[in-house]
Amino acid sequence: LYRYRNRIIFPSFDANQNLNYYTARTFDKLEKRRYQNCAITRKDIIFKEFDIDFSKELILVEGVFDLLHTPINSTCILGSWIDKKYKIFQKIIKNKTPVVLCFDYDAIDKTQKIAKSLHEYCVPVKISHHGNKDYGDMTAEEVNYWIKEAKPYDNVGRISYLIKGIQSGSMF
Repeated sequence: LYRYRNRIIFPSFDANQNLNYYTARTFDKLEKRRYQNCAITRKDIIFKEFDIDFSKELILVEGVFDLLHTPINSTCILGSWIDKKYKIFQKIIKNKTPVVLCFDYDAIDKTQKIAKSLHEYCVPVKISHHGNKDYGDMTAEEVNYWIKEAKPYDNVGRISYLIKGIQSGSMF
């Protein structure tokens, strides 16, 4: 229990309301290790699955603090990447669950790749373009605003994103 001292523990429960994961974050600024997670791989769980309706639009954020002000039907992926090996990805494509990707600005390349991958399975995807402020640092009002302003992912948007990334004078 000592290793959880000065930490806030965030539990997660599966569809049957059984504990399936937890993460603990320190509030001690001197602690070197910010997070302490259970030994289960993130690929195998859906964070707070019991609270998700896969027939409705699903808000995806990176971490538990990003999740604090999100509306109902939101979850975190405990990182900045998911693909077809992840249980949540599989459940989304199985149900054709519309998704809003609300990842941090520093994960924009991964966001585009995840959106492309989900789009290939005919999953409706929107991307939140909220600048460089993390969802965990926003108020509930700001979070709701940026979710409503999320733009649908399509090939035109993807090409535009790729063109912006080309260095002046280069072809690739």
